[in-house]
Amino acid sequence: MKHLKAYESLDMYREKCDRCGGSTNNSTTMSIFNTDVICVSCKDEERKDPEYKAASLAEEEAYRNGVKNYPGVMPDYTPIKRN
Repeated sequence: MKHLKAYESLDMYREKCDRCGGSTNNSTTMSIFNTDVICVSCKDEERKDPEYKAASLAEEEAYRNGVKNYPGVMPDYTPIKRN
């Protein structure tokens, strides 16, 4: 993949999390809400969001309907701030 430009990369490797900016420790996943590639800690927090189940169901429905490159239900998603 050396011939690809950085923005054309086909993998989800990130040194820094798209959401928190922290180190990913070489472990990433895609957000259920949008196209952010996030760290495991951010995914754990995302699962606590009250809208997580609805977002998951919407993603499953899009997949069943053949939608490719699903952008998520909330492209401008901002995590809930917890105290």
